[in-house]
Amino acid sequence: MGRKVILDSDTASDDTIAILLSSRLFDLLGVTIVAGNVDYDSQVKNCLFSLEYFGCSDVPVFLGSKRPIMGQWRTVPEVHGKNGLGDWDYPEPKKIPEKEDAVDAILRLSREYDGELEVLAISPLTNLALAYLKDPSIATRVKKVWIMGGAFSRGNTTPFAEFNFWVDPEAAKIVLDAGFDVTIVPWEVTEEYGVIDTETWKKIETMGTKLSEFFVRANRTLRDFSISQGNPGSVHPDSLTVYLAYDNSSVIESRRLRVDIETCSKTRGGMIVDWYSKENANAEVVLKADGKKFRDALLSILSSF
Repeated sequence: MGRKVILDSDTASDDTIAILLSSRLFDLLGVTIVAGNVDYDSQVKNCLFSLEYFGCSDVPVFLGSKRPIMGQWRTVPEVHGKNGLGDWDYPEPKKIPEKEDAVDAILRLSREYDGELEVLAISPLTNLALAYLKDPSIATRVKKVWIMGGAFSRGNTTPFAEFNFWVDPEAAKIVLDAGFDVTIVPWEVTEEYGVIDTETWKKIETMGTKLSEFFVRANRTLRDFSISQGNPGSVHPDSLTVYLAYDNSSVIESRRLRVDIETCSKTRGGMIVDWYSKENANAEVVLKADGKKFRDALLSILSSF
């Protein structure tokens, strides 16, 4: 069996493709749902439908926090469509969530797979932060945490903040200060290396597989929004993060740095990076990645059925 992972998701367009990649590249032990991209019930339904569609009905879905630890936030239907999947009117899923809470599931799996479990955190970090607050020893049991979050200087939600860190900056701060082995894939890196450009999009459109059809339907609104923001195609931060977690050789450049999170005022959710101090580093931060390897892997998986 492959590496043991949990995917923590606010399931909308690109999250579903991250679920697909996780199911093919890892031993996916479960998906945990957290407040974020669109309304909570739509996120749950999107996750259940996606797993059924991908032939992964046996992967459990655990319901987590329906709000951040503190403060107000907003969903982003303008990015993903009102239902999170480009307003695709897909069939009602038959799969149902587990009764076990996401926080309890994360803690249980960290004990069952002590030293093996990895967390692919592609959403606000509320669930993982709450798991740590309930049992701080989780930080010694989880092998690795991969985080899609933060922006150096080009926030996608405010001028300072990337969406995942902006939704729950207190949770991000808790996780980064907890002692986990963390790698962060920031927003600017995903804009540079996680774009599905027009040429690649057309390849997917003409592929003629069930998975390629899913990709196009789920990400059409995301593509339109990404292009309206000046990108050459749809931006896929969650999928890129999952792929880099799988193929570490695709991380071309990274640095061990001290990262903190701003929790106040207009800079709330901003990622503060100390580029010069060599003390108290708490995260590996990805700076450059191999976008071609990511796209090639995605095309290979989408062509599989």
